[in-house]
Amino acid sequence: MPYPPPRPPAANGPGRCPRCLQEVIWCVTAANRVPVAVDTDRDPAGNQAVRQDHTGRWLTRQLTKDRATPENDEHLHMPHIATCPVPAPRRTPAPRINRDRRGVRPVRWQR
Repeated sequence: MPYPPPRPPAANGPGRCPRCLQEVIWCVTAANRVPVAVDTDRDPAGNQAVRQDHTGRWLTRQLTKDRATPENDEHLHMPHIATCPVPAPRRTPAPRINRDRRGVRPVRWQR
């Protein structure tokens, strides 16, 4: 196959968290189209402004100092990663190889 297979579209709309299986809304960020899971319940303490565009796609943006309040038809939600009861799996660090320094490699004129 000369070309790689196309990437599947990002999950969008109501769905479930793959770790805890709670209901979430899968949104894509307005800036770079990364999928983000947000809780289904509106939360005034949340930092994600969620809206649905005219095509039915769920979009989210994080509140910033420049745009600190929800605009027009946006509602505040909490990102699900902050409230998920099942923690992300911990990455085990790579084993360290102890390599003691035995000397300095000579340069050409020292040989």
